[in-house]
Amino acid sequence: MRRKDESKKPMISDFINAFYFEHDKVPSVREIVNGTGIPLSTVHRYLVDMQEKGELSYNGYRSARTKEMSEVSPIHGIAVLGTVACGPGQEEEQRFVETIRMPETLVEKGDYFALIAKGESMIGAGIFPRDYVFVKRQQTANEGDLVIALFDGKNNLKKLVRKHASGFRSRLPEM
Repeated sequence: MRRKDESKKPMISDFINAFYFEHDKVPSVREIVNGTGIPLSTVHRYLVDMQEKGELSYNGYRSARTKEMSEVSPIHGIAVLGTVACGPGQEEEQRFVETIRMPETLVEKGDYFALIAKGESMIGAGIFPRDYVFVKRQQTANEGDLVIALFDGKNNLKKLVRKHASGFRSRLPEM
């Protein structure tokens, strides 16, 4: 067996980590080959050797995970879909702005998106202009929850409060 060039190990594991953190998935062996320029049989040989030495886990076929990947919680990509008014309502407009990567430990299960706060009426709740507002998409809300309210085609970020004993709910600015 040929002698291994030890400089290729960090090249391979660095590529695996960079790929994982950029794409939120483990690279295939073919992607490792394309990303490092190291031939397929050599990549496979190094992955097997690194697996045997406990430097990474490799299933012998497609998937290789480094120790660094195991130490980091999974990442969720949350789409930023425009702005939300904090003050006078604004026309509802949904447009993709960017994706924010959030560790799974900070986001409970559910369907999330983010909006950028626009206006100053929620400063009392700690939401300042240009802050990201993370929203869990759901059909119900509790008294005191911050909600994205849609009224007459305009959206607004408000605190949900009970206005009348009849159950009518109103959204008021946070002062």
